[in-house]
Amino acid sequence: MNHIMIDLEMNKIERQYHGDKKLSSELIEIGAVKMNSRFDVIDKYQTYVSPSFGKMNSRIIKLTGITDDKLKGAPDFFKALDNFSKWIGSEKTVFYSWSMSDIHQFQVEAGFKGYKGKIIDRMASNWVDFQSEYSKLLKIEKKFKLKQAVQAADYKFTGAEHTALSDAVNTAEILRLSKNPEEFERVMKPVLDLFRPEKKGSTLLDMCPEFFADALGVVPATQNEHNN
Repeated sequence: MNHIMIDLEMNKIERQYHGDKKLSSELIEIGAVKMNSRFDVIDKYQTYVSPSFGKMNSRIIKLTGITDDKLKGAPDFFKALDNFSKWIGSEKTVFYSWSMSDIHQFQVEAGFKGYKGKIIDRMASNWVDFQSEYSKLLKIEKKFKLKQAVQAADYKFTGAEHTALSDAVNTAEILRLSKNPEEFERVMKPVLDLFRPEKKGSTLLDMCPEFFADALGVVPATQNEHNN
């Protein structure tokens, strides 16, 4: 069995309508890391995706560094998904991302544009929200931003933030660590101790919520944004 960590970058667009369907963002980059059954990295994948509606949003350019020039000649959504499907291969695979926003983007955009490839349903049926899984490992009801999760694991963030492959690579490292319980406990002990009750039943986070929330970058559990 393979395990694939996925990260997407999207462009904000003027809302498009097609019957009862609507689209407010388009996929512009796919980054992925493929791991084997032991969670060893065996391959990496990156592609830009040419959008169909409008030019790059200035805020997204500033955030991701992806310009209209970088997207020239990139495959469109249909070709990009077909190419990605070939790279994934036919082996049984579990898919992961930091939150559910990526699979949601795949589904919404595929439905709006009429993409019929089987890869969308295959991913959706085997998708894990690793942001939520990470919170469960810490036994908390908060959600971390990716950068803070990497820092908490004492890793140095590799590459540039908000680039799909770099985000996928860094998230994959946290996933690999989480599959080794003893190592996870050792590396994450300073963070885990924050959420473990003291004798009085309160955690350090309970006692100093603003300080530690700021330092760790934890966000409310109800927030569903793509916080990477």
